[in-house]
Amino acid sequence: MRNLLLGVLIVPALLASPAASAFDPDTPVDARKAAFPVVLVDEEDTSIDLAFQVAFGLSKGAEASATREIDGRSYNFQPAAIRLLWNNVVVLLSLGSLEDAGHGDGGINAIHYLRATPEGWQIMHETLGLGAVGTVGNAATSWGFSDAIGENNYLVTAGGGVWQGCLISSATLTELTPGGPVDRGSFTDAMSSGAGLGQKEQDYDGKIVAAEPDKSFTVAYTGSKAFKQRYVLKDGKYALVGADRVPGC
Repeated sequence: MRNLLLGVLIVPALLASPAASAFDPDTPVDARKAAFPVVLVDEEDTSIDLAFQVAFGLSKGAEASATREIDGRSYNFQPAAIRLLWNNVVVLLSLGSLEDAGHGDGGINAIHYLRATPEGWQIMHETLGLGAVGTVGNAATSWGFSDAIGENNYLVTAGGGVWQGCLISSATLTELTPGGPVDRGSFTDAMSSGAGLGQKEQDYDGKIVAAEPDKSFTVAYTGSKAFKQRYVLKDGKYALVGADRVPGC
């Protein structure tokens, strides 16, 4: 799904915003929601500009858009979501799109940890290249947070594309540990076919509906058939138990 392979960059830093008390009113942090199902959204939060400006070294009041050159290619980043983690620390998700991208080129996700201080936001970590991305230069196309999958918060990002009339989307779980984000595996969160020549019409949509924290989680699928699949944490990543019942393209 993604031909663009980018290494994970973790850059510790201490860059303070020029002004703002802890949790500046211009940067609201999302409220907790029901644990399950884990619901992903696809619209950026336009109220988190201040945290984004600090994360990308912009001046306060600047447009919430930043360009970074990574591996010789230019990505345009915009803020997507923010989440309170612990002790005045938040995680900021930003999406980097790739201009003039081919079908197999993905965008890139940026994950920042920021601490709120009396002097303003300070960057603790910057991590590039984790999470699911889409095709044609898109970063994650939907995302969400959960505190019910493990002791630490999780970021769930999804992305995919269409190949000859068949859509496949994969969701990636990223554990937001105190030491930085960690990839914990992925699952198919959507599949749809029938638009291509000779394809069977079928549709599946999957959501995490239950979890045994830090041990397993369950994905429930609706659509052409309704069923559940269980994933168990093994050797640091969640792996499917049994055969995958979601068809491929």
